[in-house]
Amino acid sequence: MLRIFSKINKLLMLCLAMVSITAIGWFGAQQAGTTAAGQLNDRLKERVTLYNETLQRELDQLQLVGRILSQNPTLQQALKKKAQPKDILKTNGILKETNQTLHTSAVYLMNAEGRTVAASNFDQPNSFIGKNYSFRPYFKEAVLKAKGQFLAIGITSNKLGFYIAHSIYSAKKELIGVVVIKVDLNSLHQYTKQNDVNFLIADERDIIFLTSNPSFTLKSLRTLSAKDRLYITRTRQYPVPKIQPLNNQPSDIHFGTFQAYQIEHKDYFIQKSSLNKFGWKIWVMSPVQSVTNQAFLNGFAIAFVTAMALLAFYLIYKRKKDAAHFQTIVDNLPSGVTFFDNNQNMLLCNEMVKKVLDFPDSLFKSGLPSLEKLIQFNIERGEYEGHSSDEVLNKFAENINKRVNHVFERTRPDGTILEIRGVWVENGLITTYTDITDRKKAEEEAKRTTGYLRALLQNLDLGVTVIDENLNIIFWNNAFFDLLNFPRELEKPVMKYEDLIRYNAERGEYGPGDPEQHVQMRIQASLKFEPHKFERTRPDGRTLQVSGKPLYIDEEPFGFISTYIDITEHKRMASRLRTLANTDALTEIHNRRHFTTLLEGEIKRCKRNGNDLSLLLLDLDHFKAINDSFGHSVGDQALKRFSETCRKLLRDIDVMGRLGGEEFCIFLPDTNRDGALALAERIRYAVEKIDFSHDEDPIPMTVSIGLSLYDSMLKDRMEDMIKRADKALRRAKKEGRNRVC
Repeated sequence: MLRIFSKINKLLMLCLAMVSITAIGWFGAQQAGTTAAGQLNDRLKERVTLYNETLQRELDQLQLVGRILSQNPTLQQALKKKAQPKDILKTNGILKETNQTLHTSAVYLMNAEGRTVAASNFDQPNSFIGKNYSFRPYFKEAVLKAKGQFLAIGITSNKLGFYIAHSIYSAKKELIGVVVIKVDLNSLHQYTKQNDVNFLIADERDIIFLTSNPSFTLKSLRTLSAKDRLYITRTRQYPVPKIQPLNNQPSDIHFGTFQAYQIEHKDYFIQKSSLNKFGWKIWVMSPVQSVTNQAFLNGFAIAFVTAMALLAFYLIYKRKKDAAHFQTIVDNLPSGVTFFDNNQNMLLCNEMVKKVLDFPDSLFKSGLPSLEKLIQFNIERGEYEGHSSDEVLNKFAENINKRVNHVFERTRPDGTILEIRGVWVENGLITTYTDITDRKKAEEEAKRTTGYLRALLQNLDLGVTVIDENLNIIFWNNAFFDLLNFPRELEKPVMKYEDLIRYNAERGEYGPGDPEQHVQMRIQASLKFEPHKFERTRPDGRTLQVSGKPLYIDEEPFGFISTYIDITEHKRMASRLRTLANTDALTEIHNRRHFTTLLEGEIKRCKRNGNDLSLLLLDLDHFKAINDSFGHSVGDQALKRFSETCRKLLRDIDVMGRLGGEEFCIFLPDTNRDGALALAERIRYAVEKIDFSHDEDPIPMTVSIGLSLYDSMLKDRMEDMIKRADKALRRAKKEGRNRVC
């Protein structure tokens, strides 16, 4: 009967375990699915934002180019009724170059009646020239509103494109034509192919014109109205027979708050966005299957782990009682082991006991000795020197009665040091005896070595700190406190890193801002235990180089060591050397090498931003005569006076350099031709008025100046600007000097 009840009990426990495993697996699958769905939706949000921003940016850039083209004088000239063939040819060249630069499908120019007069594909068989597109909405919008746009399949190219149109007006504000940029949307498709999600883009009438799934193309997200179909037919926007509704609706699948969407009988997670300026809709989607697969695998894994954990728990529980005594002994086999029962009789003893305690075999001749016999033997051989036998026996009796676990060290008469551990169990006392003589010697040696190392570190000129994994400063030297000017009151046996950086933050060491924000930011950075090296200038002006390296045990970080070096003088010398390397020794302005480096950087900035840039090339008139007549020292003084006079007239952003001899150069950022001419004339006038003499003999000084401007259309290089300025300078010399050209 008992066996039957035992089997029934085991069966019930097994059923309960199976139900628990299934429930835990199902719950784990739901949680994993919800987490995966959340991560997927976050990724879809990033992608739909990226697509939106990319489309908006590209189309805005094209709108800007269209406005610029509409103001181009060459295009306006080509639209005149008596336009010359050369004007048309030049316009074709501009449109072709623009099309190649923008990587668009086509750029073409129509007159006020809608007939194409010039196009980027003028040299191709299917050129737009001569064709009339006045029926297209983009042309009508441009005529009425100065600009227009339209999405449609091209009549000539038979490819889907987006048309951007800008009207062109004559000097009398009369409409004379329209310039159109056609964008091949396939180029945008190539960009989106690089991403790992599906997408579709629909126009303002919900017709899908661009998608990663070819079967969705020209399908509509809703049923088209008769009005929409009529508009599409009249404007020839799309082939109407191909437009079919796309089957889309909410799905029954959801994980947590994340609802799936069914498109053409397939489930997706979707994120939507709108390009409001054009009325377009962007859907980015990913199949639900990946989430359900991950949920199933996670649920199965959790169920499997739960089953293994229950099995392990059962096996451990089953063996715990039977193996408790033996397991304790096995765990301590490297040391001597004894087991005494509650009556102090020895039941177990290994060979290591005899070795570490130096027990003779004769002591075990009659069998395992009792605890009392062993104690008496040790007393007789002087093992407990300084204690009487009664004291030793009474102490042992007291410990046995208390049944308290114990750990202590005992030095034997021969100098051997033993670590003795006693653990009371239900049936008696288990004791281990470990010879730790070598370990104690190593500890003493390590302690002595540590003392030497501390003395060495304390006498270094650089600051040193060692911080543990809890951000406690467990070592620092005197130089650390001196370099960072910490008061000695902050010193403690173990200092908290947080306390020191808070002290620094409160005294403004890290600059303005909330001290607590500075503290938390540095604590979070330190907890990463990453190598770091940086320079920090303290409020007193000194610069410290701070380096930190993590310390590892078994490839796991447990702290880091930092050094602090005063590099103030080094920084000062380096700064001085840089100044000497970049400055002309006589005039104390930029030398030729540094000036040209700065000019190249400014030209690159102009290419990016489209800003104005002017260049002045200056040459002192008759400078050789000054050198020949008065000597080189007077010539040097003339150059210095000239340089000082020029610098007084420059702005902070203007840059002046000496190219060599009496030749100087100035570049003027954000300055057009009128501004540059005005400044050049002020410099010429100021030099002419310099009061310069030698031995009371007046020495007249004049300067000739050549001017050049940065030309973004020609993609100027530095050499081009200097060459044009030099040409203008020679012209100024030729025309009589003391002038600006």
